[in-house]
Amino acid sequence: MSKLGIGFIGCGGIHHAHAPHLVDNEEAYIACAMDVSEEAAKAHCEKYGTKAWTTSRSELIARDDVDAVIICTPTGYHKDAALEASAAGKHILCEKPMSMTVAGCEEMDKACKESGVVLQIAFVRHFCNEWMKLREIIQSGMIGRPVVWRSVSGGSGPATPWFFDKVIGGGPFIDGAVHSYDFARFTFGEAKNVVTDLRRLKATTTAWDTGTVIVNFESGDQQIVCWSWGLPGFGYGVPADGAHDVLGPLGSITFPGGNQLKVNLEDGEHIVEFEADGGADWFRKQMAHFLECCRTGAQPVTGAKEGIEATRIAEAALSVGDRPAIIEL
Repeated sequence: MSKLGIGFIGCGGIHHAHAPHLVDNEEAYIACAMDVSEEAAKAHCEKYGTKAWTTSRSELIARDDVDAVIICTPTGYHKDAALEASAAGKHILCEKPMSMTVAGCEEMDKACKESGVVLQIAFVRHFCNEWMKLREIIQSGMIGRPVVWRSVSGGSGPATPWFFDKVIGGGPFIDGAVHSYDFARFTFGEAKNVVTDLRRLKATTTAWDTGTVIVNFESGDQQIVCWSWGLPGFGYGVPADGAHDVLGPLGSITFPGGNQLKVNLEDGEHIVEFEADGGADWFRKQMAHFLECCRTGAQPVTGAKEGIEATRIAEAALSVGDRPAIIEL
């Protein structure tokens, strides 16, 4: 079996989570790296031993030794990269969020289906033992249903300015929270409506950087995301307190850390253990799944449908800005 040749479109920060799992891989290798920054593309080659690099996306996609691409650009550029790659018959692993809009996601989906290529979205929580154990506990009914999943976090946000750009990054309520929207839908089912109240604390950004999004699901379950990237500086420099738990009619789930989840019921605490894994393990398993789908034609567990529906929630949340509103889905 010949190895799959992989091309990287974008050699920024997130690509370093993917690239190590293609070094010394028995099924695939990095055929070429592309970035608009020549320095970034060359740095990739030096770090990972890739022999070819380019600053042209079209040049990378046209290469005969590139069978699949991994899109690691800012979100606003995902759609165009995916459309060009799918037209050339290249399989695609696309970083989340899938696109900035549902329309963009649907265009990507249509193009990939017409070309018969794999489209996987990098929702890495599906490959994390802790997140999958949390889903298992909730769906078992151990704390009853419906549940309320609460997540509160805050800080200065990423160091790279594009994350705060309304057009290409969108801020935390699409870039970061899309992981949570996706996993909530994976656990609870389809969303019913979104209640949102967003604002800007940083005067220099165009995206909403602080606020609360409440997602109500058809199942009766609810997700509350209270998030901020609005504190001074960039690069997560200024911290804030956080909270993370799941509340149900029979008890709660809390997160003591390590390889445990704590289920708190009337009869006391119940410790649920899982096999400890870390970020490198999640991305390794995600890459293995992508390569299997490329080889067999199987549908990824995080395909276009997952990308579209998570973006639908994010798009609804961002549509009203600093006017509290309820958006039916």
